[in-house]
Amino acid sequence: MSSRPVVPAALRDGPFTRATALRHITPAQLRNRAYVRVTHGVYIVSGLRTHDDAVAAARLVLPPSAVLRGRTALHVLAGDVLRPSDPVEVYLPAEARVRGRDLIRVRSCSLPADEVVRTRYGAATSPARTAFDIARLPNVLQSVPLLDVLAGRTGVTRRQVEAVADGHAGARGVRRIRRALDMVDPRSESPRESRLRVTLVLAGLPRPESQVRVYNDAGEFVARLDLGWPTLKIGLEYDGAYHDDPAQIALDRARLNALHAAGWTVLVIDRSQLARPEDVVALVRRLLAARTAGALA
Repeated sequence: MSSRPVVPAALRDGPFTRATALRHITPAQLRNRAYVRVTHGVYIVSGLRTHDDAVAAARLVLPPSAVLRGRTALHVLAGDVLRPSDPVEVYLPAEARVRGRDLIRVRSCSLPADEVVRTRYGAATSPARTAFDIARLPNVLQSVPLLDVLAGRTGVTRRQVEAVADGHAGARGVRRIRRALDMVDPRSESPRESRLRVTLVLAGLPRPESQVRVYNDAGEFVARLDLGWPTLKIGLEYDGAYHDDPAQIALDRARLNALHAAGWTVLVIDRSQLARPEDVVALVRRLLAARTAGALA
């Protein structure tokens, strides 16, 4: 079994081409497990750490005319939202004739100048064009959480997205855009929180508000809830991780007790529950019905 080599300084930071590598090491050394092939002719030490690494690797083999699109454009414009191994999505003009390969997903498209922006990784679709592309995904459970992130972090507006759509009236999936935009909420603070909200709306439940601030009868701030129906005093929290630290458990209990004292009922939904959306919908539906009936009594 080969030992881990001493990696030359020139190859330590980010991806590099095979040609660059062979200026510093031999072909046999490049086959050492310390060097991981990312795509054809591109390597990185120890493997991809972030999606930024994947984008940088793709740029080494793509022509300058390539424009980052879709989820990759969202990642570049709005922050760390993709996994390291997620595909790098790009547009290329038809004449470029570059095929998608390995982690690179290519579509042919010539974009107008106002739909392209410059980023730290070269050209990418503008926030409005990125939203236009994402809103055309076939499933709103996929598209809306991504649009929430994009709207919350870039400030792109519905009007701007619709302006792009007006210029591409015959584009594939354009009829999906309005439905997706109707569900967007830039106040959402996590994709799973967004997914929970969209799941409830798709089931026909009243749309909850995001980031609901709760006050007690004395006007004192109690807590901020992920989702809620303030008139019914019902809240939802998405718990992405269990809080095992004793100090955190004590804080969580005190917070929940304060919410109960303020007259609120709060459901905590975790990842395993969200994997069974029909159960979550049934639970919330029963609670909303009971609280509504009580309010009318």
